[in-house]
Amino acid sequence: MKPDFLADNELHTQIQYRLIEQISESERRYRELVENLREIVFKCDKAGNLTLLNKAWTLTLGYSTSECLNHPIDDYLHAEDRQLWLNFLTQMHTKQDLACWELRFHHKSTEIIWLELSARSEDEGEISGSLTNITDRKRAQAALKEANEALQMRIEQLRFENHERRQTEATLLQSREQLKQQTQQLEATLQELKQTQAKLLHAEKMSSLGQLVAGIAHEINNPVNFIYGNIIHANEYIQELLNLLCLYQQHYSTPVKDIQEKARKIDLSFLLTDLPRLMSSMQMGADRISEIVLSLRNFSRLDEAEIKAVDIHEGINSTLMILQSRLKGAKDRSPIQVIKEYGELPQVECYAGQLNQVFMNLLSNAIDAVVTRCKSEAIPHRISPEEDEEIALFTPMIRIHTEVVGELYVAIRIIDNGIGMDEITRKQIFDPFFTTKPVGKGTGLGLSISYQIIVEKHSGVLECSSELGKGTEFLIHLPISLLH
Repeated sequence: MKPDFLADNELHTQIQYRLIEQISESERRYRELVENLREIVFKCDKAGNLTLLNKAWTLTLGYSTSECLNHPIDDYLHAEDRQLWLNFLTQMHTKQDLACWELRFHHKSTEIIWLELSARSEDEGEISGSLTNITDRKRAQAALKEANEALQMRIEQLRFENHERRQTEATLLQSREQLKQQTQQLEATLQELKQTQAKLLHAEKMSSLGQLVAGIAHEINNPVNFIYGNIIHANEYIQELLNLLCLYQQHYSTPVKDIQEKARKIDLSFLLTDLPRLMSSMQMGADRISEIVLSLRNFSRLDEAEIKAVDIHEGINSTLMILQSRLKGAKDRSPIQVIKEYGELPQVECYAGQLNQVFMNLLSNAIDAVVTRCKSEAIPHRISPEEDEEIALFTPMIRIHTEVVGELYVAIRIIDNGIGMDEITRKQIFDPFFTTKPVGKGTGLGLSISYQIIVEKHSGVLECSSELGKGTEFLIHLPISLLH
C-alpha cells in the first residue's frame, strides 16, 4: 500500500496533465477558429512587423503568410494610406485603439483592395487587430456616387434645355411684336417707338435694349437736326417773301387779270395769315421731337456703360418721358397722376443704363397695376354705399419718393395705389420666369433682372411690400459710392 503523500502527488500530476490537455485543446480550437475566420486577424510588433496572420490574409490579398511574416504591414499599403498607419505606430502610448479605418491594400495582382482596420496596442507592446474586406461596399458606393452624378448632370441638362426653350419662346414673341410694330404708319413713328420701348422692356431683352433705343434715337436725331437747323432759315425766307409780296401789293394794287384770278383761286389772304402759324407749329413740333430724342439718349446711356456719378432724378424723369403715353388718360380711366417727392440727392455712382432699366420695369409694373385696378372697378357690380364712395374718390396714382439715408445710401420708393398682391405672390415676384400676366404679355424676367442689377451689380437692396386691393411699394437702397 502506497503512502498518502505519494497518492496525492499522482493525483495532482494527473490533474495537471488534464489541464494541459484542456488548454492545448482550447488553443487548438482557438487557432482553428481564428484560421477559418473570413476577416484577416493579425499581430505585429511595435515597429509594425507582422508576427501573426491567418488564412484570410492569403485569400484576400494573395500573399502567403510565410512570405509576409516579419515584414512591415505598410509594405502592402497604398502609398497615400501609409502615413495613417505610421502615425498610429508613433502614437501608441497615447492612442491605444485604431477603430474602423478604411485603408487601401495592394493585392498581389496589383489590384486595390479596401480593408477596414481595427487595431489595439497590447500591454507587451504588440499590436493586434483585424482587417475586414469592404471592397465590394466601396465599389458599390463609388458606382452609386457615379450614378448620382450622372443623374444630377441629366437634371441640370434638362433645366438648361427648359431655360433655353423659354428664352426661345420669349424671343419669338418679341419678334412677332416687332414685326407687327413695323407695319404701322410712318406718321405714328414716335408713338410706335414708345410702345416698342415698353414692349421690349416688358420682354426683358436687357442686353439689346440700350443699343436699340440709342440707335433709333440717333437715326431720328439726324433728320430732326436737319429740320431743326433749316426751319429757322425757312421761316426767315418765307417772312421775307411775304414782305416782298406785301410791297408788290402796295405798289401794284391792281395786278393783271391772271394774277387776280390766281390769288383768288389759292385764297391768298388766308395763305398770308396761316403760313406764319404753320411755320410756328412746325417749330414747336421740332422742339418736341428734340426733347423726346434727348430723353431716349439719356435713358439708353450707351456712353455710360461703366460706373459713373449721375443724377438719379434725371434717369427717373427720362423713364417717365418714355412712358408718357401710358400715363395719359383713356376712355375707361382718368390720367395716372405722378407725384414726385424728390429729396436733395447727391450724384450717385452707378451703372446708369442698367439702373434706368430697373426704373422702367418698376414704373411699367406700377402702371399695369393701376390700370388693372381702374378696369376692375369700372365693371358694374352691386356694392355698399361706403364702397361706392371709395371707388368714386379713387384716382390712379404713382408716387416717387427719394431721400438720403444716413451718409452712405439713397432711398428710392415707387408707390402705386393699384391692385396689389397677396403674400404668396409677393414672395415669388423676384423668381425667374414667375409672372401673373397672361401668356404672351410677360416673360417673368423683369423683376428678377432688376433684383440682380440692384443687389449684385450695385450692392444695394430691393424690397417689396404690398396689400391686395390697396397697392404696392418698391424700396430701392443704393450706396452713394461704388468706387471706394
